[in-house]
Amino acid sequence: MRFSLRLKLALLSLLLLLFPLLGMRLNNTLKNSLIISQQETLSLTAQAVSAALTDRNDLFDREQFHGLNQDRDLYLFQLSNTIRLDGQLDDWRPELAEAEEFAREHLISSEGNYVLKSLNFRHLAGKQDKYLYALFDVQDDHVIYRSKNSLRLDRSDHLQIIIGDDIGQRKYLMTAYEPGWVNGFLMPDVPIKFPVSEQRIQGVWNQTDSGYILEIRIHLELLGNKLAFTIADIDDVASRDIKALIGTSNLKEDKAPGLLLTTSTPIEAILKSLDRPYARIRIVDRNQRVRAQVGSLRTSEIPNKEQADKLSGRINELMRPLYRFFINPFLTEFKDQVSQPTELDLQGIREGLAGKHSVTSYLMEDGQVEVMTAITPLYEQEEVIGTVVVEQTTNSILSLSNRLIEETISLSVIAFLFGGCILLLFAFRISARIRRLGNQAASAITPDGRILNTINRSSASDEIADLGRTLESMLSQLQQQIEHREQMADNLEHEMRTPLAGIAASVKNLRQEQLDTNPSDRIMEYIQWVERDVQRLEELLTSIREATTLKNALLLDSMELLDLGKAVSVWLEHGWRPAFSEVDILYQAPEHEVLVNGDPVRLRQALEKLVENAVSFHTPDTAIELQLEQHEDNNISLLVINQGPIIEPDMQQQIFHSMISSRTVKDKSPHLGLGLYIVRTVLDHHDGRVNVQNLADGRSGVVFTITLPCVPSNELTTE
Repeated sequence: MRFSLRLKLALLSLLLLLFPLLGMRLNNTLKNSLIISQQETLSLTAQAVSAALTDRNDLFDREQFHGLNQDRDLYLFQLSNTIRLDGQLDDWRPELAEAEEFAREHLISSEGNYVLKSLNFRHLAGKQDKYLYALFDVQDDHVIYRSKNSLRLDRSDHLQIIIGDDIGQRKYLMTAYEPGWVNGFLMPDVPIKFPVSEQRIQGVWNQTDSGYILEIRIHLELLGNKLAFTIADIDDVASRDIKALIGTSNLKEDKAPGLLLTTSTPIEAILKSLDRPYARIRIVDRNQRVRAQVGSLRTSEIPNKEQADKLSGRINELMRPLYRFFINPFLTEFKDQVSQPTELDLQGIREGLAGKHSVTSYLMEDGQVEVMTAITPLYEQEEVIGTVVVEQTTNSILSLSNRLIEETISLSVIAFLFGGCILLLFAFRISARIRRLGNQAASAITPDGRILNTINRSSASDEIADLGRTLESMLSQLQQQIEHREQMADNLEHEMRTPLAGIAASVKNLRQEQLDTNPSDRIMEYIQWVERDVQRLEELLTSIREATTLKNALLLDSMELLDLGKAVSVWLEHGWRPAFSEVDILYQAPEHEVLVNGDPVRLRQALEKLVENAVSFHTPDTAIELQLEQHEDNNISLLVINQGPIIEPDMQQQIFHSMISSRTVKDKSPHLGLGLYIVRTVLDHHDGRVNVQNLADGRSGVVFTITLPCVPSNELTTE
């Protein structure tokens, strides 16, 4: 299979594809290094935070790190949505899933047997801005509202709010005349006093098919460090006695509300000094509740699309579909929940509470955001009281990796297109120069070995120009050799003719002397042999002279219109048939004129050489055939056919060179292989050509074909 130089260079240009592959390999290495670096950075940050908080006994005691009771204490987490007091549940999502169910196990008092459908509720509390928000989704088979004629607040379904602080304990009630807006009332310490309206406690009562929903908000300044809620159920409108009480704290046994746990402001103040960009630091207690949090996973560095478009331009837009096959997709806009779950359930948390350091990761937003987490234990007097959790998304790494991939792809595509075009142009240029050099070399030498043209010398300084100069030098040297050979034959003929003339004169004189002295027959035979050899040498020298001076002589010849058909008839009858009377030569002259423009003497000389050659090689008792044909392309062909030995294909062009002969049998006439050379030279001078082929009609022999341009008769008439 042959591959062109252009195809080879095109294939070589595919090596440019190695650049994006190397870029991808470099990107993977860089990405792994960045991940390891991020893990180490997060781990060091977690250890630094743990060291800053270790053995802060006063801080942990004040923030109740040790007194958490899952069944009694209330934990507030930061609400993510803005809560509107409208009696609906929508605002509480997604934290609504963390709501706790209160039923029999939280029963404080009950008249008779407790029935679940009579009273149970789910409760959720959190803080937002300056308020504590609480939701009570109560299942109550009989909702009893406050009588408008009664001043008693506890004679209808109501909510009890018990707040405790360093001063003491206060009780507030919220009840409603009907669904709608409700306010809190501070219950007096002594029964003779009336409740006092508390505007810092407000809510909305919304009745449902299964009970009612009560949303409330309490100003944070009203709260202490203890808080409990109790739902009172009244089913008898007549008696309005409390049938059941279910609370978040068992006030009957403990007689005090549970602790109000929330994120620690002092600890968060310490964490803010250790905060790092785009990272979130959490302190988790032994109950896996988040007790402090600073920072955010969301980055404020939102990609500037306008700037990105300016940098990447239209090329990036065009190649963006290509990027999708290689980049790692991730969400740049995701919901970083401000609220904390009631429990942070990570495998690393449990290991951290067991005293182990770990770096783990988890997925959020349906697996499209990966969060890397470093967890380290938090000690107080060599006891693990919680863990430090430092989190950060891998978005920055993926963003950098994707940017590197995009730049690699962009640069690779640009380099591939630019380099490919350069290589193709280079290939076209080299291919064109080589093809042009080959055409010049092919046209410089004819198939029969003559040098007609030369190669244009190039001024370039590369290998192709060197090759052209080398070929031009070779042609020049070959031309000089040919001229030297022709000149040598001319010189040889000139130098040999003088002594040959002396030998001929001496032989003539010797013959004359011997005739006078009556020599023997043997001596006369020797003299005849010398005379015959001298004659042969003179014929050879004449042939050499004829061949070497032919080109110069042709320049002096004059052209004239000639009817070649009639001329061949004349030459045949008055020359060739008398000269070769023992050979039958067949020729049928055309009935019309076959005009050519040429020198009759030279054309006869050329045809005579062909006839002599045909006679020399013809098989005895076979005829020599001459055929003159005129073609539609204004060319005429004269065929000289003889039966005899064929010419080998590799000799069919060489026999027209000077001093080349395929003759194997010697005869009386001298032969130097100049006859066919003279034929070709004469035909070239007449813009004609000559070739030889073996007979293809089943006979053994050859046919020499002379082709000459003819002169159309209409042009002759016009002139």
